[in-house]
Amino acid sequence: MNFKKVFGALFCAALFTRFASASVNACTGIYIGKDASSDGSVMIARTEDMYSDESKRFIVHPAQSHEPGECYTDANGLSVGYPEHTYRYTAVPGSSERGMGETPFGEAGFNEMGVAATSTITAYPNARAIAADPFVTDGLYELSVNDLILSRAATAREGIEIIADIVDKYGSGEGNIIMVADRNEAWYMEIYTGHQYAAIKLPPDKAAVIPNAYMLNVVDFNSEDVIASADIENLPKSKGFIKPKSGAMNLRETYAEEEKDSNSIRIWGGRRILHGVMWADPYKTEYDLLFKPTQKITVKDVMNVTRYRYEDTKYSLNIPGNKYVRAIATARQEECHILQIRPDMPVEAGCIEWLCMANSEFAPFVPYYAAAMTDTPYMCKVDSKGYDEYSMYWNARALNVLCGLNRSLYGNAVKEFFLAYEDSLIAATEKSDKKMLDARDAAAMANKLCEDYTYDVFNKQRDMYVKLIEFLAKYEGDDEYRDNTSKFDTKDMAPALDEFVGHATSLPPVITID
Repeated sequence: MNFKKVFGALFCAALFTRFASASVNACTGIYIGKDASSDGSVMIARTEDMYSDESKRFIVHPAQSHEPGECYTDANGLSVGYPEHTYRYTAVPGSSERGMGETPFGEAGFNEMGVAATSTITAYPNARAIAADPFVTDGLYELSVNDLILSRAATAREGIEIIADIVDKYGSGEGNIIMVADRNEAWYMEIYTGHQYAAIKLPPDKAAVIPNAYMLNVVDFNSEDVIASADIENLPKSKGFIKPKSGAMNLRETYAEEEKDSNSIRIWGGRRILHGVMWADPYKTEYDLLFKPTQKITVKDVMNVTRYRYEDTKYSLNIPGNKYVRAIATARQEECHILQIRPDMPVEAGCIEWLCMANSEFAPFVPYYAAAMTDTPYMCKVDSKGYDEYSMYWNARALNVLCGLNRSLYGNAVKEFFLAYEDSLIAATEKSDKKMLDARDAAAMANKLCEDYTYDVFNKQRDMYVKLIEFLAKYEGDDEYRDNTSKFDTKDMAPALDEFVGHATSLPPVITID
């Protein structure tokens, strides 16, 4: 069956209807320190909220050697010299057909050294700050941040230092927030204007929910756990826009635009799940970057934050009057990721990239041993500007679009199915961890597990889409001449990870390990 021809018109119409009035704010970040997590792992996570009709891929960049004078150059004109050697790393870039380079917006991943990076959360400086230090047209943009960090950094701190050095030398083209972590520490960085930035080492007993807003207040610029631009304090002093707090500069008040409701409610929503504290009004609290949770946080908790639409509150997006409330689980999620580091395990087995293609409300997070992987399956690498039936991204997005159109009739049933399936993937990591620890060739095993998980979720989403189309066809026909009481259910589908068996599709065959 050619899904592209049969359902193309329905899919495009649904896209236009669903996303025409979407908010322009993008991305929600999450940090969980190792002492705040249930299993001692560090997690940095983010929803990439941009354009729902943008294709995404999941790829591995190989390690490379470089000649003197060879440069990394991006579509905005930034050109940075390469070191002699660059590391292997994973990325979730957009399509090369968009005209922004071969692998634009790499966004998230691990490198072979076990360094994780999520780049970036867009943030906005105030008018006085940007007038004093304008953005640089051919400077650093989100387009390239993850590639520059993961190809070069052996530690999290080095990742921050690399970006600081680039902003010092070449400037930044936009305001951004970046998180980088390794088995020893995690760092948080805010880039404010053309040349001003500040970064802190994150404490292990705290957590954070980060919207499109600068969150740092007062920091000690003399601390070895702080990295900041040379003029971070002198610039606002000399230009007269510095805002003090208890005798020290308040970074947020000095550099940031005024807080928006669309940011406040996401902090409030994320903390409801992670913190266990229920504030009554999301718009009347000033939030610090960090908080100490009242409960230990699991990877499932972080997953649930990314798909939260405030369903248990008066701000629920299921209430018609709340159509324009900014949910964390916006339908514009291109992909969502949780970069989990288990410090007590070898790098190859201890680094899991939980990746959800498209909107996590109706799709599962899938685990990948990203620090060890050297390749991804065919459907992860499909480079298409628009819909492609064999693309991992479009396979998930097609189902997302339909589910968002009618949650009560069928969308919620699909959501519950994939929540249960996700639980089976989480449970399966105990076995897959053992396989990775016992493997003679960690890369081969990581690639094999990647194949198994990817094919399994791809097949389940594809089968669910077919089942849903068949249901809708019958429902529409029955609805013309009788009261229709049909309900979509998934009782004949098992929401569990299968012992892998190749699916009967025209996709390339999978690899095996004896």
